[in-house]
Amino acid sequence: MISLYRCIPMDYDECLHLQRRLNQERNEGGIGDTIIVTEHKDTYTGGIHFKQENEGSYKVPILRVERGGNLTYHGKGQLVLYFVFNLKERGINVKELIEQVQSALNLTLESYGVRGEGRLFKETGVWVEDRKICSIGFAVKGFSTFHGIAVNLNTDLIKFFNINPCDMDPGVMTSLAKETGHAVDEKEFLERIIQNLSKIFKEEIAIKDCSGIKN
Repeated sequence: MISLYRCIPMDYDECLHLQRRLNQERNEGGIGDTIIVTEHKDTYTGGIHFKQENEGSYKVPILRVERGGNLTYHGKGQLVLYFVFNLKERGINVKELIEQVQSALNLTLESYGVRGEGRLFKETGVWVEDRKICSIGFAVKGFSTFHGIAVNLNTDLIKFFNINPCDMDPGVMTSLAKETGHAVDEKEFLERIIQNLSKIFKEEIAIKDCSGIKN
């Protein structure tokens, strides 16, 4: 059984420290596979492909983190899911985990009449034609993952124009609200993606109170 903790909202730094602790506990066998669902205040992060010498090019502070990928934005109206999964126990690699998560997200988007396409390498994420609706960046330490995906639901896409997300033109970013033409019920979306993750992983997902993971 996978444990899912709904921690909306959560400070990015607090969540990052929590992920690192959970990653260690997962490697030591103290916990099972875990998903954190949250939303952050405006935060710009640079992954392992972000070049430090480019940091001065932006007018917003960039937080360096250990996930894959380049620059991205987190903020209100964006649903973030962090996966602390033991890859060795699952018998998969991180690429396969990304593909599984992409499949679950595509099923969820389909339920809104939106066709998503999972891509890898420089374009890693989920796309709707030539528009990127979800950014993906995992990190692996030991046998376990952390970091994860950021799905733009009702996101203010103007915030992406402070950076070049994933080293691309910020105009490529889209949201589910933009694609459907109306605001998205974020609680309903979460319920749908949990159902589809459970289907793809072929495993029950238990939703738990956030306080149970912060202690």
